[in-house]
Amino acid sequence: MIFQEISRLIAYDERQRMVPADRARLTALVDSARAQDPADYTTLRALGVGLLVLGEYGDAIHHLGRALDLAETSGMRIAASINLADAHRYSGDAATSEAICREMLALAREEVPEMVYFPLQHLGKTLIDLDRRQEAREVLQEALALRAAEGDPELITRSREALRLLDT
Repeated sequence: MIFQEISRLIAYDERQRMVPADRARLTALVDSARAQDPADYTTLRALGVGLLVLGEYGDAIHHLGRALDLAETSGMRIAASINLADAHRYSGDAATSEAICREMLALAREEVPEMVYFPLQHLGKTLIDLDRRQEAREVLQEALALRAAEGDPELITRSREALRLLDT
């Protein structure tokens, strides 16, 4: 439930990065979760994402790392790791973000094929940050194709918006 609450307070900027839709409410929710000193995967991941969106990258990396330690499935590992990759990317460490995305892409291809679009999308955005535009385009086109096959309009829109970043 906390992940959904935090997700509702997230918007995207012109670079397709997560930003607070309501900073005050997001800060209050994150502070409340942090005060409870969570020890479960879901809350730690949600808290990490909230901290990431608020720009508290060090704390985000810490909490996402703790969530990752508690991941019980490959899908959980992929989700927390991609959030961790974003924390590194947003903080300016695109090389670490790329390494994490590539590792999770390999894991998804091997064990959770229905999640391949997730590390692809984030790898593509990382490659944009690294100014490797052609490689980013190829990766994001693959993510879009997989998302289109799934039929989720919001995910399709996110992939199209990421591809539009390459046209600027």
